[in-house]
Amino acid sequence: MQIKYFIFALSTLLLISCGGKKDTPVKLEKYKVGQIDQIRGVARIEPAAKISPLGGQSAGQVVEIHVKAGVFVKKGTLLVSLDQALDQAQISQSEAKLLTKQERIHALEAKVAAIRLKVNIADTEQKRDQQLAKAQAGTQKAAFDAENAYKNLNAELAIALADLAEAKALLGETKSEINYAKKLCDNKNIYAPSDGMVLNWDIKVGQTITVGSKLADYAPAGDLIAITEVDELFAMQVKNGQKVKINMQGTSNTLSTGTVVFCSPFLSKKSIFNDRADNLEDRRVREVHVRIDQPKAVLIGSRVECIISL
Repeated sequence: MQIKYFIFALSTLLLISCGGKKDTPVKLEKYKVGQIDQIRGVARIEPAAKISPLGGQSAGQVVEIHVKAGVFVKKGTLLVSLDQALDQAQISQSEAKLLTKQERIHALEAKVAAIRLKVNIADTEQKRDQQLAKAQAGTQKAAFDAENAYKNLNAELAIALADLAEAKALLGETKSEINYAKKLCDNKNIYAPSDGMVLNWDIKVGQTITVGSKLADYAPAGDLIAITEVDELFAMQVKNGQKVKINMQGTSNTLSTGTVVFCSPFLSKKSIFNDRADNLEDRRVREVHVRIDQPKAVLIGSRVECIISL
């Protein structure tokens, strides 16, 4: 019996000693922003000069697309042609009128030259008749008639010169009409606004477009940038000149390196890829632009991960 009590007492002591033992506390350090040495953020690749919509100044039917999407072109390269049949017909009609008016001007110039010759002859004759009349070798009537003939020819010359001036003015109007028609016709051609490339076409051959219709997305030549956003908690840690790794999103595969070239001077709401309806966070962010060192390693419009070294 005593042995049983001894075993029970020993067991009780062991349980008390084990239950009373405490775990050694783990020392936790406070989280400090200053200890962060890099910031990660999702970014979108864009041209530094921004993607711009390409539009047309005239309405019409697309007859030819001269450049494929993704091909680099120089400023002024013909990209798209619209139907110009009606415009060309108007130009041809105006050019025919121009030829007619040019012929009229030639005729009037010949008429003016002929009248000038007659005026010179009449002037000589009226001076001669006046001298004869003064010397009483001729009659006053002959001198009077010669003077009237001279005056009439001068009047005819003035009328012919006025007709010539009017014809030249009409010729100038016709030339202006042709120039205007040619400009309207040329508006049916869409040219590259700068060096760059068409990213995608929103039209196809045979489609009729209206004035101002979006034809394509155009990327001007120049640097590519990654646009990312940094949470307000780390906003003051980012500065121009900091080095950046551009990784494929969700991997450690580095596509390129880059440099921070712009930090927004103000905080704004999240905007990049903020397309989720359940995104209820109201934290502010700072927009950051990173110039990419190897532009050919990334695609415009793609999502990447920026790792900014602080």
